[in-house]
Amino acid sequence: MSAWQARSTRHEGAAVSYHPTPGVSPVLSGLDAMKKLLVVMLACWGALLLSACTPMGVLRPPDDDELAPLVLTPAKLAQMTKIPTRVRAGDTLRIVRDAQDGPSLDLRNLVDDSQTQNYVVRPDGSFSYRYAGRVEAAGKTPEELAEALRSKLEAYYREPGVTVNIVASPTSKVVIGGAVNTPLTLDMMAVANLQQGLFAAGGMLSSADPTRIALLRLDEQDRYQLHFVDFSQALQPSDQGRESIAFQRGDIVFVPKSTAGVVADSIDLYVNQMLPFTRSLGINFSKSYSGNTAVSRSTTDSTSTSTSTVTSTSTNTNNNRTVP
Repeated sequence: MSAWQARSTRHEGAAVSYHPTPGVSPVLSGLDAMKKLLVVMLACWGALLLSACTPMGVLRPPDDDELAPLVLTPAKLAQMTKIPTRVRAGDTLRIVRDAQDGPSLDLRNLVDDSQTQNYVVRPDGSFSYRYAGRVEAAGKTPEELAEALRSKLEAYYREPGVTVNIVASPTSKVVIGGAVNTPLTLDMMAVANLQQGLFAAGGMLSSADPTRIALLRLDEQDRYQLHFVDFSQALQPSDQGRESIAFQRGDIVFVPKSTAGVVADSIDLYVNQMLPFTRSLGINFSKSYSGNTAVSRSTTDSTSTSTSTVTSTSTNTNNNRTVP
């Protein structure tokens, strides 16, 4: 018996109906076959692309062999050299003379001294101070700058000593970015260490890799040195406690994405944004029961083949015939 069995009884106004044989799947149409072939091709293409390509905008940490020497441990933290604070362009300096005696003991001089104690370092790294003229400040510590001013003021004051402090600085900021909920820039006056900074950024995304958090820190030559911190155990109890990592001026904290997060970015870039049509997949699952016995169960995808019934009207009213 063929896959399709047709029966007809010709009467005046009767119809010829085609019914599929139960238990035999219908042949896929040409359109359905093309759809399935396209899906297979796209899947193969996507697998090859994702296995070979990582989006160029994704910053990846080094491999384990290169990463191990760069991970900060408590022992390494204790051995790290404390970088002295140095004056930078844009800093606001507060300079106070140690003694208020001048070439002429004029009350106007004393008032003038008390009102001009803040100085902004220009982009070229210098500022101007009364009687001292142009003073090079960038790169010096506050103590070194105070000594330079003292040498310039010796000709004008019996007590030329001054005290220098940095009261505001655009570089007294810490940048936290990457796979965090709220990338931000924090003032070091508000946040003191790495743990506080990460929680202030709203924590990490589900696609983040907490075992390889990058810390970029300036050295004596104003060059960034790379370190890594394992933050995955931050919420786990520890008998000795967990040592905090204090921020320094100019620190950058970057939270990289995990392998799963990178794959998700690859799919979004190379599949979702490049294919010119919308992808969808639907699944239908149905059960019908007669008493306690399951009668039928089926699962289909969004590209389904429907069974059609073809009818034709016969004009012959005298004969009855079965179509093979």
